[in-house]
Amino acid sequence: LVLFKRTRRSQRNWYAMLALMIVTSLTTFTMTAAEEGIGEWRIPTVIVLVPAVLLMVVNAFRLSWIVFLSFRQKLALIGLTLVLLAMLAGGQVLGHGFFLMDATDYLYHYSYPLAVFTEQAFVFSILYGTTALLSLLFHLPTTGDFQQKVGEMAAIQSLTNLVSKVFDSEQLVSTIVASPVEAGSAQMAWLALTDLQSGSLRPRVVATHGVDPARLDALVDTGALYEDLGTRSGPLVLDEAPADHRVGARPGEGLGSLVGLPLVARDEMLGALFIAKEVTHGFEQEDLGALTAFAAQAALALDNARLFEEQLEKERLTRELDIARAVQRKLLPQQVPALDGVTLAASSVSAQEVGGDYYDFARLDADRLAFIVADVSGKGTSAAFYMAEMQGIFHAISHLARTPREFLTHANRALAASLERNVFISVIYGILDVRREELVLARAGHCPAAVIHLDGEARYLRTQGLGLGLDRSDLFARTLVEERLTLQPGDVFVLYTDGVVESRNARGEEYGYDRLLEALRRHRHEDAPDLHRALLADLHRFLGHDAYDDDMTLMVLKWHGIRLASAASAHHQQPEKPADEPAMVPEKP
Repeated sequence: LVLFKRTRRSQRNWYAMLALMIVTSLTTFTMTAAEEGIGEWRIPTVIVLVPAVLLMVVNAFRLSWIVFLSFRQKLALIGLTLVLLAMLAGGQVLGHGFFLMDATDYLYHYSYPLAVFTEQAFVFSILYGTTALLSLLFHLPTTGDFQQKVGEMAAIQSLTNLVSKVFDSEQLVSTIVASPVEAGSAQMAWLALTDLQSGSLRPRVVATHGVDPARLDALVDTGALYEDLGTRSGPLVLDEAPADHRVGARPGEGLGSLVGLPLVARDEMLGALFIAKEVTHGFEQEDLGALTAFAAQAALALDNARLFEEQLEKERLTRELDIARAVQRKLLPQQVPALDGVTLAASSVSAQEVGGDYYDFARLDADRLAFIVADVSGKGTSAAFYMAEMQGIFHAISHLARTPREFLTHANRALAASLERNVFISVIYGILDVRREELVLARAGHCPAAVIHLDGEARYLRTQGLGLGLDRSDLFARTLVEERLTLQPGDVFVLYTDGVVESRNARGEEYGYDRLLEALRRHRHEDAPDLHRALLADLHRFLGHDAYDDDMTLMVLKWHGIRLASAASAHHQQPEKPADEPAMVPEKP
């Protein structure tokens, strides 16, 4: 017991006492039973005995084990200590020859040093037993308070462990409200959190302990107390809770005093923990200190659990966006079509995980090819949904509509029911007829197509037309204008979305329409795949990077001429290539 919760100093004192007791015994080695008694001991023996007794007194106060005993254990030890003291000191109290002290008389005849060591042990036992008895008596009334403190510390420790181990919100809130009650700090507790999902400013009670949730509203106005806590920097203490207008409980109904503790993490109030006792003035200042420390740990645990849930939700959304991005990529052409007389190249890059840009091709018959570039207003997932709808409309209507104007009119009518009022889709749609060597374009609010001839003459095709979804009447069809162009070998058409011309560099300058035409002039002799790469390279040089603030789509069509293309195909048959690696083109004319 002396070495319970030992320190280096207490351990040194204990062993020093034992050593001095042994030395004291050894100094009496030459003495006989006739010289029994301290008065007969020699001077060296007495000199060694004095520090031994002093260390006995010091070690007799090593009683730290007593504070950890329960009330019942202390009562049992008081009785046992009284019995042991009576047995050890009985020979001195009731006369020689009674109880254990008589045993030393026989030891003096057997071994004088052993008898001296035994008497020293008896003396230390009496000293230790006496101090232990007094300490037990003094600590007996404070046992309940100590057990409460131990419970509070255990509750805080268990909650500290939960901070790093428990991320289940339901288990966490149940532990938070149960811990103060199980620690003996209160008879009831409940936890209220801000209900962010409902958008209401009133808190929501998420867990209770020691009180029926259905009865809680009648006992106390949690919302009013929660609002009061939001204006405080510390706990709310109601020593006489029934006297407060926010408490509906009457005296004797189990709610005498109440403490409200704000749960604050990262300067944000996450909720409040309410703790109540049956008696009035039930919370002392030291109780508030322990409960405040507990509330700080609870707030940290709730904050960690919330961050963990947010991280899980973020990872779930990331996985879903990855799936959506993969699905959207599959909605775009995986190969550009091979058609005599023309080479094609196209690409699309989303500014976010998914985007609202769309391009596609459709082979109408052996001689005609439909193509489209579209841009849904906005970015992100909502734009991606409309982009998918536009893809379905393109493949459904392009084979039925005979002209671009007819296609866009049907598409506008089909989208009218699904597009929100603040959403529209800009589209440029064309049909290439290789037999007639003709291209027909119509533009519904989209960026104008750029066209350049072999001699370097370049312009934008600025036909009229409203964006899809901007008008649901016949005004859309009346304002839509087609442009019909006769193709000459070397003609190049560039279709794009506003992510190309509106991209800005570090100085805030837009790439613009003029730079696009200038790059087109410089590289007009290239085939469509090489020209496509050259235009993107020029854009990247201007921006200083290859990232975009908006979705970006670029399509290039180059007409080589049907007769030259047919001659070239007799020598070399061109296979189809993926969209991100545009097809090689026939020999230049």
